[in-house]
Formats: sequence, C-alpha cells, structure tokens
Amino acid sequence: MYSPRHQTMAVPTAAIPTAAVRSKNVRTRVLGSLALSLLLVGCAGKAPSGYGLMGSQSTAAQAQEQLAAAEQANQPDTVQTYLDLITQMQQAGQWYASLAHADAFEKQHGARPESTLLRADALRNTGQLEAAQRDYQSLLETSSKGRALRGLGLLYASQGQYGEAIAQLEQARQLNPIDASLLSDIAYAQMLDGNLPAARVPALQAAQLAPGNARVQLNLALYWLANGQQDDAQRLLQRLSQPQAKGAAPLIDQQSTQMLRSQLDQVLQAAQERSANPASSPQAKTSTVVLFEVPGAQASAPEPHDPVTTNPVTAAAQPNTFEN
Repeated sequence: MYSPRHQTMAVPTAAIPTAAVRSKNVRTRVLGSLALSLLLVGCAGKAPSGYGLMGSQSTAAQAQEQLAAAEQANQPDTVQTYLDLITQMQQAGQWYASLAHADAFEKQHGARPESTLLRADALRNTGQLEAAQRDYQSLLETSSKGRALRGLGLLYASQGQYGEAIAQLEQARQLNPIDASLLSDIAYAQMLDGNLPAARVPALQAAQLAPGNARVQLNLALYWLANGQQDDAQRLLQRLSQPQAKGAAPLIDQQSTQMLRSQLDQVLQAAQERSANPASSPQAKTSTVVLFEVPGAQASAPEPHDPVTTNPVTAAAQPNTFEN
C-alpha cells in the first residue's frame, strides 16, 4: 500500500533560509509563523469538514494576539517619557513651563503621585506656597511620602520656619537615610536655625555620600567655618577650586566663595542669637537667605517670582539654597 509517509521530498538548497536573511523583527517572526501554520493546514486536504477552517482561524487569532503583545512590549512608555520631560524642565529651572506641563499631563493621563509631586515642586518654586502645601500633604499616604515630606520641609524653610522645616526633613530622612541632598538640607536648616552641633553629623554624612556635589561640599565648608575649623574648611575649598579631572572645570569659583562668606555671617548671627536666648529659636526672625531653588542653576539672589539662570559652574556651587 502506498504511504505518503515513505515518500521522500527533495528540498532545494536555495529554499533553506540562512541566518543572514532571518529577520529579527518581531512582527516578521509572528507573521511568518502565521503563514507556516496556514500552509500546513492547507496541506491537510482530506481533513474532516470544518477542521481546516477552525484551525486556520485559531492560528490566526493566536498570531494576532502574539503580534499585539509584541507591539505593545515595543511601544515607548509615553507616561514615563512625559514625566521625565517635566523633570528635565525642573532641573533646568523652567518651573513655570513645568507647571503648565504638569497640568497638561494630568488632563491627558490623570493625576498620579509622580505628577502631583512635580506640580507641588513647581508651585513651591513659583511662590504659590499654599497650593504647594496642599499637594504635598495629599501625598503623605502614597509612595511619594518621603519626597512630599522633603517638599514640605523646603516650603517651611522658605518662610523662615526652620524648626518646622527640620521636623519635616527629619521625617523624610527616616524613609531615606542615605539621600545626600536631603542630609545636606537638614544640616543647612540646622545652621540657619543657629544649631551648629545638630548640623555636624548630617553635613559630614552628606559630604561623604556625595563627594562630587559642590553644593553639598560647600555646606560642609560652611559648617566648618561657622564652627571655627578654619583649616579643615580651607583645605576643602582649595580642593574644590581645583579641576577634579583633566579638562574639567573646578567645582567652585570666586563667586562661590564670596557667597559662602555672606552665608557664614548669617549662620554666625543665628548661632549667637540661639546662644544668647537658648529657649527661643531665631526661626521667627526674617531671614535674608534665598530659599528659591533652581537646581543646577542658582543665581546669587533670585526672587521667588523671577527665576534666573546662571553659569552652571558658578551656580552649581552656590551654598545659599537647599537642593531640589
């Protein structure tokens, strides 16, 4: 009896695909599998009625599902891309533009903790403190609690309420104890509150965690100068004024050291007031420290409603603001 099983079919060598011509495209692989499956179904000419059709439809559906899944996997995350764009605007000091985009994001994708935090930061840096406070407080039961607490701390500090600012920043530190910028914020707030002993540990921790962060290092220099450790401060400032690598710009310049001297006067005054009246903190007194922040691009004395952009080398080294 003739059996197709014993028939030998010659396969032309040219029909065998080589590795050089195999497509790596996901869509091509899925469609290729679909074509092969349909071809095999078509060869079964004596199959029971309806079997071939069902097989074809089933194979096509599976291929379509695989294709859709593959295309979905290869699509960019538009939500995260938009959030990253807003973050980059804020890093460039474009607070007003970032605020507009935060609103546009939530209109398109709905509110989520990440966008609310970005909006709160933008509100704080454009002087809209009450609205910023509401947004930060709405995040205290979310995964963004630590950053919301830090935002509240910076908000209180911008109003000279250093005791409350420190309380919020310390809560944030409990959630993220190795955040160098946060530790530096705490040290700086303690210095502005006249409490030099409390500034020591976070200032040193931040400096060791972020040796290449000029602002963090200058806050340590500020602490050493205020604490009478002139030699330590001078060695640090000398190191920061030298290029860290061949062809690189130094982390600080002359304007940075001038700003440091200005801030030293204020810290020393706060410390003297605390020493003269230990029961009361100088936090209630009007502060000349500029708390408006433009991360990576601070000027020496920007107004809250008039952000400015300065030379990144000089700006990155200003010790007069908290970090974002």
